[in-house]
Order: sequence, then C-alpha cells, then structure tokens
Amino acid sequence: MLIAAHELPRRDDRLALLGTSWPVMEKALRMSEAGLRRVTESHGRTASGQYAYHERLAALRSEQKVRYGWENVSRFQIDLTVNPERTVGIQTLSGDANTGNPDPTAVPHSQHPRGPNGRHLLTDETAFEQLSLPGLPTEFLPPPAEPSDLDGLEVWVFLTYRKQVPESDLVVWHSELSRPCPPDERGYITAWYDRILFPEVTIGSVVFPDEGGGMEPIDVPVGFR
Repeated sequence: MLIAAHELPRRDDRLALLGTSWPVMEKALRMSEAGLRRVTESHGRTASGQYAYHERLAALRSEQKVRYGWENVSRFQIDLTVNPERTVGIQTLSGDANTGNPDPTAVPHSQHPRGPNGRHLLTDETAFEQLSLPGLPTEFLPPPAEPSDLDGLEVWVFLTYRKQVPESDLVVWHSELSRPCPPDERGYITAWYDRILFPEVTIGSVVFPDEGGGMEPIDVPVGFR
C-alpha cells in the first residue's frame, strides 16, 4: 500500500491508526538538521551523520512519549519507540534518493546494510532457519532469540533522505514512514509492505523546535511533490 503525501485524510487516518502523526515526524526532521549543523571541522568525519541520527531519534522518541505515551526500548540492541501495547515499533534509518518518491516504480532502499541484529529485527524466525546452511559465515546468522513481550512486534521505519539544493544554502528532507520487507541477502532493505509518504521539508537556516511539544512559528517553505 502506498499513500502519497497529498492524500491528507487517508494519510492522517493511517498515521493515527498506528499511533503517530506528521507533526512528530516533521519535528524529528528539523532536529536532525539542527544536529547535523552543530558539527564543526573539529569533529570526526562521521559526526554529521551520527549527530543527525541521534537528534532525529531523540525527537521521535520524545514526541511519541509526550503525545502518545510510547516507550523507549532497545530490541536486539536497536533503538526503537514502541506503543503502550508493545505491538508497533518505529526505528529511523537513512534512505536513498527514492525516499518519499510517489512513483511506485521508484522504490527506496536503505542507505546502509543491516547487520545481524537489524536483519533479525525485521525477519521472522522461520526465514532464518533457511539461512542455517553449511558454509554460511556466522556473522550473517541472527543472535539467539530469547522470549520477550516484544515478540511479534510490527516494526516501521522512519526513512529519511537529505538533499542539498545546488547553488543555495537550502536543503530538502524527503521522508516516509514505511513497513519494510526483510532485508535482501546483502542486508539492504529494498522492498516495503506499506509506505506512507510525507511532504518535502525545505530548510534554510537551522530551526530549533521548542521542547514543549509544539513548534514555534517559523517562515520555512514546505512543499508537496
């Protein structure tokens, strides 16, 4: 199922059914950009991606907790926000240039491959039984499963992609909240059961949302594609 960004009633109803909303995702995007722009030349070369990820995750978790009573959990050492019923969880990952693209033939992929824990999170046990073949490197096998109240958790991915506007100080964030199929043999997520697309967010100067759950009035264009 693909829900485009402009299908507002349908999109918002689907998000509400999951227990979230577009304002949560928008704030997470803006905090991601703010975190990225805190990086200086003195930081390490991977700092920008790490700062963006951690600020996005923190905003996502905080907003879900304040607005909807979700909890912060770690499943197979992967950080999630999980609903009170512990049936739906959201993680956030970087995607490629097809992220948020409404063309059904332009399917986004995760930017980085998932490791054993990431594969285990998104793949049921029966699928992993097929991986237990002679000669398969142990690093591709999942960790031992332990009984948990998170068994059967339906995981969704807040997928994001940042693009610099040429000859401009503007950046555009593309994003979607999508339910992934199990990763491919290389560990990349290349297919999705459901995709909920969001509008592009264009940011010039850094915008720091307040910590009270709302957004201060700002003059930043937000366009649909």
